[in-house]
Amino acid sequence: MSSSNSGVSWIDPAQGAGGITIPQTQEGRSGSAADVVYSVVVPVFNESSNVEELVARTSVVLSAQGSPYEILFVDDGSTDGTADVLRQASRRDHHVRAVRLARNFGQEIAVQAGYWHARGSWIIQMDGDLQNPPEEIPKLLACREGDWDIVYGLRAGRRDPLFRRAASRGMRWVMRRMLGIELPPDISTFRLMRGQTAKLLASLPEKQKFLSALACWVGARYTTVDVRHEGRASGRSKYSFGRLAVHTFDLVVGFSSKPLRLIGILGLLVALFGFGVGVWAVVKRLVWGTGMGWASVFSAIVGLGGMQLLALSVIGEYVARIFAHSQQRPNFVVAEHIGEAAEDVQPPVPGAAPGPEATRG
Repeated sequence: MSSSNSGVSWIDPAQGAGGITIPQTQEGRSGSAADVVYSVVVPVFNESSNVEELVARTSVVLSAQGSPYEILFVDDGSTDGTADVLRQASRRDHHVRAVRLARNFGQEIAVQAGYWHARGSWIIQMDGDLQNPPEEIPKLLACREGDWDIVYGLRAGRRDPLFRRAASRGMRWVMRRMLGIELPPDISTFRLMRGQTAKLLASLPEKQKFLSALACWVGARYTTVDVRHEGRASGRSKYSFGRLAVHTFDLVVGFSSKPLRLIGILGLLVALFGFGVGVWAVVKRLVWGTGMGWASVFSAIVGLGGMQLLALSVIGEYVARIFAHSQQRPNFVVAEHIGEAAEDVQPPVPGAAPGPEATRG
């Protein structure tokens, strides 16, 4: 059994196909949607002070390319008036569109929503804080003629705080050692991607996605190019060290079963240690007539109990993900489409649900 939605062909694994075919871009659609070559996808959360400058600078760069383009913002539940700024920008510039999500779903989900609603043959992903200078876009586009699915921008002279750089190194180490995924150092979310590849990644059924890791999993061919990295234009970063640590943990649990194997190895080591301590206690009793005191027994019980709780917590994370997947809730809810006519809105897509509000121009 197969069904098609927004150009994505789903194949039921029960029928023996066991996969998802590569989706097609929006060729053949009426109007300008079929003619868009470049879609700039920008997830934003409380970036009202950066939107206008980003639109102005990006428009200058893409207009010089001479191909039809769109700038697609995904408002991830902003509370600072970002949606109002996007409405004004869309009225001034017909290239600007936006999808406003009903609440804050997280950056990866916002990017996924952008992939789904983008209409271009090529997707340029960038952050809304202007740390990715739009003037560097031509460097990415220069690599599109090669046989590459993704062109990653490598941050030259990275301007992030120390804890962000340390967290990135830690995540790369986790990906390499625990997941077997090798990514270049200092890659950023500033990237160029084929529209087909982007929609394939968005169509994968995981509830918690790490798109760079999934791109490796699907076998996407990638290359890199050095791009300039600047400090945040205004506002403050939404990522704390704790949030980055949680993101890394979600990556490991959501992409690998190795933590469960490590728990098994740890359990075996503890069992061997306990057996050795037991033998030592018997030898001491028989040879020297002394036994272990209550303090050592108490320490052993507390330590073993702590490891059991840790193991249950990790197992619980996997069970929680199974439960979340079984609920079949959409990954995001669209509250509003900004800057496009109602008949031009993408049809419903897997992982998305329409929100309570109508499309606004």
